[in-house]
Amino acid sequence: MYEWTDERLEALSTPELKNLLGNAERKSADDLAAKCKAVLETRNALKPNRIAKPRTELKEFEHTVADQIDAAGKELAGKYDLSEETAKARSADVKGFRAHKLLDSKGSAKLGGMQRDGSVAIERYISYRRGNDTVYLGVFLLKDAPLEDHEFHVLAPAALLTGAKPVAEIRPTATEKQKQPADAGLAFKDLAAATAAFDAALANITA
Repeated sequence: MYEWTDERLEALSTPELKNLLGNAERKSADDLAAKCKAVLETRNALKPNRIAKPRTELKEFEHTVADQIDAAGKELAGKYDLSEETAKARSADVKGFRAHKLLDSKGSAKLGGMQRDGSVAIERYISYRRGNDTVYLGVFLLKDAPLEDHEFHVLAPAALLTGAKPVAEIRPTATEKQKQPADAGLAFKDLAAATAAFDAALANITA
């Protein structure tokens, strides 16, 4: 009978070990099965794959709306020149200018600072900066608020928006440390209307 020494077992690949373990268990070769398990345990191969927890209703909503916002952003990026290169070229007179990527590094709506610090439930957004001006489109939901209370915010310098209000009125819970990208804004209940306002602000900032 073939002798499975520890050295020979160690030399096997993990799939080979698992296959040998299955054969040993079917043949009731308890000693060999125990040896196989011992080697596999040292490789953490017997641990079940971690099953991802299903998204909560809040997280599902966040990701759905974030996808809608980044889709709107990509469409507008085809309408205007929102490249970092152009932003830098048109902002050469602004000391320390830093261009804003419209989307995050994965091509999705960015995660807002107020969501990062836990002061709101949701803040996902896209933004563009040229010169000293920034325009922003995002979804906003206060902490512990029902999903239906969400709003879409367009933030920009007041001169770039029609009927704009101070950001303090749009986001009364924001603190001084939670700097906003502009001094004025508009709040909407539907994304289409917010996107239209954001489009108009982009047209002004890129003119």
